[in-house]
Amino acid sequence: MLGHVRRKRAERTGSWLGGSDPGSGTVLGIMLMALVGLGLVLAALLGNLMICRTRARTGADVSALAAASALDEGQAQPCTLASRVARLNRGVLTDCQVDGSDVKVSVGVDTGVSMLPRLIQSARAGPEPCE
Repeated sequence: MLGHVRRKRAERTGSWLGGSDPGSGTVLGIMLMALVGLGLVLAALLGNLMICRTRARTGADVSALAAASALDEGQAQPCTLASRVARLNRGVLTDCQVDGSDVKVSVGVDTGVSMLPRLIQSARAGPEPCE
């Protein structure tokens, strides 16, 4: 009689995997934790890339404004100032072109990610056209 009660209890508590599989919950739990961990790593990488992109864009904007101001004041080498401003914003000036009274700069920021080592953003600054 006791064996009969145990069998019914085992039938009622059988797993959804099709029978009693000892340890299957542990494996599923480990897989779930691995997926959550992978999601957190991907979220951290994407967050880092977004921060680096914003830093590069800000560095490019400020560097272009500084170079355009220096050019407007008559300085001969506005790209030198743009390079210094880019370094102060934790970036590297990758390109600087003077076109009349406008300045176009590109600033790169290292990401620390091997597949995308540097993000580069460009900005252009100069006086407004007069009519």
